[in-house]
Amino acid sequence: MEINLYLRMLQRGWGIITVVVLAAVNLSFLVSYLTPPVYEASSRFVVSPNADVYSNTWDIVDSLDTLDRRSIINTYKELLASPSVFGDGLADQNLNSALLNDEYGVSVIVVPDTNILRLTVSGPDPAMVVAIANAIGNESLGYINRLYPVYIFSILDAPEMPTKPVRPEPVRNAALAVLIGLVLGVGLAFSREQLQFAFDRLKERSIVDTVTSAFTRSHFERRIREMTVQNPDTQLSLGIINFRGIDEGYDVFPQAVVDRVLQRVSQTLKNELRGRDIVGRWERARLAVLLPSAPSSATESTFKRIQKYLAEPIRLNESGDIVIHPDPCVGVVSRDQFETDEKLIKRAETAMEQASAFGAPGVVFLSTPFLLDDEDEIV
Repeated sequence: MEINLYLRMLQRGWGIITVVVLAAVNLSFLVSYLTPPVYEASSRFVVSPNADVYSNTWDIVDSLDTLDRRSIINTYKELLASPSVFGDGLADQNLNSALLNDEYGVSVIVVPDTNILRLTVSGPDPAMVVAIANAIGNESLGYINRLYPVYIFSILDAPEMPTKPVRPEPVRNAALAVLIGLVLGVGLAFSREQLQFAFDRLKERSIVDTVTSAFTRSHFERRIREMTVQNPDTQLSLGIINFRGIDEGYDVFPQAVVDRVLQRVSQTLKNELRGRDIVGRWERARLAVLLPSAPSSATESTFKRIQKYLAEPIRLNESGDIVIHPDPCVGVVSRDQFETDEKLIKRAETAMEQASAFGAPGVVFLSTPFLLDDEDEIV
């Protein structure tokens, strides 16, 4: 179930994911294009016993055992990478300025489990990296062999002219950008869903009454206004229900009890209406019903049927000895052609007040609108 939910979230957010991936790939290509190319040239050196300084074969074997000590090969590594060893040779060839300006880099590593060292020079000019690698190798060979005559420090592989830069790598960078873009895009898609869910919840709380789960009065009136403005000749029926029994006990019973009763009558009202009908909380013990596209001939009978269900007593406890009678008094009007929403609401409130004035709860239906002057007085 959760997997299907995530898949639907990804389906809704595919546009964000695509945009983020394309942006990441384009950015990687731009960075690769603007990044100066870097070339590398490598040479390898080997350290071996000097047979000329030993009198017999056993001494050579002992020197090989001694060479297995990591301290010896690491010493050669530090000497090969030391500017104090190769600095003069680079200066003689006017190559020292490139290293001083940090345009070129020198690194030395020991090949694992061997007595071989790899010298690597990197920089923007392929010919220059080869020249620097050769100069360092030649200068270091003479210096180190004079320093440690018991071993021979010799070149194993000379540096070759690089034909392709090692950095940047547009294809690899693009692939990495796709991966990063997917991760960021999916994260943004999920974040968007969470924000949309939170926004929808906040929006729902602003238009839905928390007690009755019906629309708030402001949203209910907005819906009436939208329908009358968008379709001036549309047929609408509006009913306002005053629950006299609930209103009388509003300040008597605990608030939790009153809320439970309002929830009950609101749910009953929704069950008896069509799916497109709208229910709103008008006042503290009053609900309003809007019937779109409902003919006036069927409106009165509809509300009379609903009023019978709403009038049923509601038990407040399991034993049934505490009962509240909602006493729903219903005022109903049908919108006259081109009637404004304000006048429609005013007539519905008048019908509800007339229904509430009777001793027994009932339904009052006003079929034709009153004529109202500017002071909202009945003419």
